[in-house]
Amino acid sequence: MMSNARCCKPIIMAVQGYCYTWGFEIMLNTDIRVAATDTRFGMLEVRRGFFPGGGATLRLPKEIGWGNAQRYMLTGDEMSAQEAYRLGLVQHLTEPGQQFEKALELARRVATAAPLGVCNALKSCRVAALQGEKAAKAIIYRNMAEVMKSEDMQEGILSFVERRDAVFKGE
Repeated sequence: MMSNARCCKPIIMAVQGYCYTWGFEIMLNTDIRVAATDTRFGMLEVRRGFFPGGGATLRLPKEIGWGNAQRYMLTGDEMSAQEAYRLGLVQHLTEPGQQFEKALELARRVATAAPLGVCNALKSCRVAALQGEKAAKAIIYRNMAEVMKSEDMQEGILSFVERRDAVFKGE
């Protein structure tokens, strides 16, 4: 969880129940998150004599802002699913038991998008987040030029002109 090495496919996580400590930190390493409305989140480490060591001290302030992150990380207080949604930690709330289906629906939507586009969009976002905007700008046009030469790009344009769903191959 502390490594910046990531796969080029987005990771979607569905949670329900208690999402504490390591579960919370694992969630911070994902790209899209779905939670049941009865989910409880908490960084409880400070109440157990230590502090988050799986990346939360690095990622949580970026996700929800410095003050919000410190409010939960330094107190060990729980956060409701509704508060996690309000702060942007989760992107969708569902009724309990429906979170996996919503996550699967999102995964299917990502899977029908252009693989080279998805991979490079994710890569560009990660470079910007981890290395800064200048580093992302340095590679974006080179990566865009490669994607624009792809069969998928041709298929995307043709499907738009023909008013049909594109069928991408990742080539």
